[in-house]
Amino acid sequence: MVVDMEILEKNLSESEMCWNNTLEKSPSKFSVVLNKESLNELNLKRDNLSNENPNEFEFLNKYIKNLKNNILIKGCGFFVISGKQLSDFTAKEKRSIYLIISKIIGKLLQQNKDKEEVVEIKDLGKTMKTGGRYHHTKEGGSYHTDGSHIFQNPPDYVGLLCVNPAKKGGISKFMSAYTIHNKLLENKTLLTILYEKFHHDKKNENSQEENLTRFEPIFQFNNNELKFKYQRELIMTGHKKAKQPLTHLQTQAIEFLENSINNPEQVVTYELKSGDMMFSNNRWLIHDRTSFEDFEDEHLKRLLLRTWIREEN
Repeated sequence: MVVDMEILEKNLSESEMCWNNTLEKSPSKFSVVLNKESLNELNLKRDNLSNENPNEFEFLNKYIKNLKNNILIKGCGFFVISGKQLSDFTAKEKRSIYLIISKIIGKLLQQNKDKEEVVEIKDLGKTMKTGGRYHHTKEGGSYHTDGSHIFQNPPDYVGLLCVNPAKKGGISKFMSAYTIHNKLLENKTLLTILYEKFHHDKKNENSQEENLTRFEPIFQFNNNELKFKYQRELIMTGHKKAKQPLTHLQTQAIEFLENSINNPEQVVTYELKSGDMMFSNNRWLIHDRTSFEDFEDEHLKRLLLRTWIREEN
């Protein structure tokens, strides 16, 4: 793929999506509360919550679409709705509110062969080293975007509802691919390699007649927007399954990317509390979490609910 790095350098450095850890000093850019009209509407229509129909909530619709436009699309790329406001709602009602908001943002996608639109993020005693999926472990330290192993066009947005936080750790971490890309411009030869296609392991989410991997670039720049698809582990196992070892240049490019990603000055962290809802732009935000210690009580163990959301337009 031919990439004009001079055009990219100008466009990406001027982008509002380019930020570092100083964003934490401006929490108003990503930490939000529902407005009074939306809260009143949710309270007045509690009997309608179980329908999970966003069209039944006019004020909430308007407010969430405004957040989507100003923060997910044009702003820092993620926002957290405080769960404190929803303390009077039951756990079931909170789940319905979360799904209503997810549907306002876009269309829910099936996330696996079981066709689940809502997936539980919890420790199942597995590890990445033995093939466990990241969301079923206590492990941290794997920056990634979601869904590149399943979809040619991964989810546009990711939603999370925190049911229970961990006893200790499990803190959410975000980084802008725009910021990463600007660092990578220091070596345009290796950056260009990342615009070429790599094998991404489908983690057995393929049908029998499909390939075991998805062959896609890590970086793309379309319609004046940067797109990023990445999880190192999926690329490592993907190339093994495809029986195509990484070339020397590809290995160098991945290490160059990893060195840029492992820079704490580029990371914004957020500790989700019970009832908090987080939504992020999966096209150009890369996310991770810290490892965590869980409660012994099954009812208190860390549990998040995840949605993958597709832009409907």
